[in-house]
Amino acid sequence: MVELINNEGKAWLSFADGSVKGFAFEGERLLEKESLYGALTEAINRDSLADLLVRLNGNFAAVITIKNQCYLIVDKLRSYPLFYSGTHVSDVGEHLLKTIPSEIDEVNAYELLSLGYLSGASTLVNGIKSVVAGSYVVINTEDGSFSSYDYFSHIYKKVGRTKEEIFKLSQERLEAGFQRMLGSLKKNQPLLIPLSGGYDSRLIACLCKKFGLENVTCFTYGREDSFEVAISKKVASALGYKWYFVEYSEEVWNRFLSSKDFLQYCHFAGNLTANPHFQDLPALLKLKEQGVITPDMVVIPGHSGDLLGGSKIPVQILEGHLKSFRLENLSRLIFDNFFDLNVLNRKYKQIIIAKINSELQEYKSGSLASFLDNYECYWFVKSKVANFLVNSMRGYEYVGLDWRLPLWDDEYVKVWYEVDWKEKFYSNLYNEFMFENYFKKSRVAFIKNKGITNTGFVNQIKKILPSFLNQVARECLQFIRSMRKQKNVNAFDDVAQILYSMISSETYDGIKRVKRGNINAAVAYYYLDLLKNNHIGV
Repeated sequence: MVELINNEGKAWLSFADGSVKGFAFEGERLLEKESLYGALTEAINRDSLADLLVRLNGNFAAVITIKNQCYLIVDKLRSYPLFYSGTHVSDVGEHLLKTIPSEIDEVNAYELLSLGYLSGASTLVNGIKSVVAGSYVVINTEDGSFSSYDYFSHIYKKVGRTKEEIFKLSQERLEAGFQRMLGSLKKNQPLLIPLSGGYDSRLIACLCKKFGLENVTCFTYGREDSFEVAISKKVASALGYKWYFVEYSEEVWNRFLSSKDFLQYCHFAGNLTANPHFQDLPALLKLKEQGVITPDMVVIPGHSGDLLGGSKIPVQILEGHLKSFRLENLSRLIFDNFFDLNVLNRKYKQIIIAKINSELQEYKSGSLASFLDNYECYWFVKSKVANFLVNSMRGYEYVGLDWRLPLWDDEYVKVWYEVDWKEKFYSNLYNEFMFENYFKKSRVAFIKNKGITNTGFVNQIKKILPSFLNQVARECLQFIRSMRKQKNVNAFDDVAQILYSMISSETYDGIKRVKRGNINAAVAYYYLDLLKNNHIGV
């Protein structure tokens, strides 16, 4: 049984043997609706589906049944998730709970509590799986057996280019991708940019200006005295775009977290695989109420260009303290750097590291480049980018909006993943590209806050100190910051405690230490509690 129920923002289109959603480009040819369905069906019949999917550049999903084979297809980022259990299929994970017996998977619950999202095909419920980004699943409709096929990862062979060549090619590919994106929209369709004080969303705004787009609205949210808000306003003003601000406060969060919208959204967006991302939802709901957001708008967020530029290169490598690139070091590094919301005990730590090992079974000990390729381009993109960051698009869908991710155009991404990792240390090269090719020319070259910990001098000192001393220094700095009681730019200060007060039980024997001040740790507890109260077994 196939039940595709999320038609918010972009609807599913049904045909004789299945349904499709979204769009893709094959070269410069736009495929959507009938043409997308036809291309996928033809590829299945010719046994060339994987080859086609590698060529397709866009955001799409499909469920197609031919004879007794049901194909569940997602794109390279899992833009529109699909879930299955036996012959039951849905695009909203929790919807499957209505048709099958279910209980919480203990290990996956601990993964959510420590990570905030799940990796691989896992979900929080035994017997329900998710189609992984860059893969498709074929289900036998007679007996429910299935096979999964990986067709893509973002690992590319490194190409030696000068800085000038990188900048020139990046601009060409970025603007070609932006032009393709515009080709998937209606003429003069209104655009909505969540404009922070950072660089990625600013790059999107600069591209809109360069392409002569006028029907553009920017918005931001947070505390009125936040540096993020001040920079966002300056950028929008310099580019001549409408700008709206929604103030966040303890009162706003109290009202939102106790609302029907928050409860409904968590069920809609968690999808049994991740913390529901609700950071911008109060602002979206407010702007919709005020009539600023209209149903024909398309949201263009800046997710997540900083990743391409090297923002997630592990600190242990930046500081020169990791010398061995074996699989066990890769799995442990992933665990140490990402599984930190709540501290797990030794038993569950070892279980999850073993799970990471199994997901990286194709990795062989090798070079720094291969190590980082699997750390970021494979594991991180398929896990956090797909299951958490791209899943956050459910927030726009919840208020009825379609969306695009131009910084994840295949051709643009390829340029930056072909750059040698060492050239991307501390994101200096990527930031320089944005400033030289766009920000300075658009007169929006405002520097975001930069702490002393990232200055060139301090970075050299880090390389001299032993690894454990750097770790101690980081923990001391985090403690000092927490003691300062510095206000969060999004007024998150009390959100974690509000969520904990709404939880009926937070007892998990596998948690060694609860980080009660961490909002994502609190969201994980809340979401699990929500599922349990939805009559799921434990």
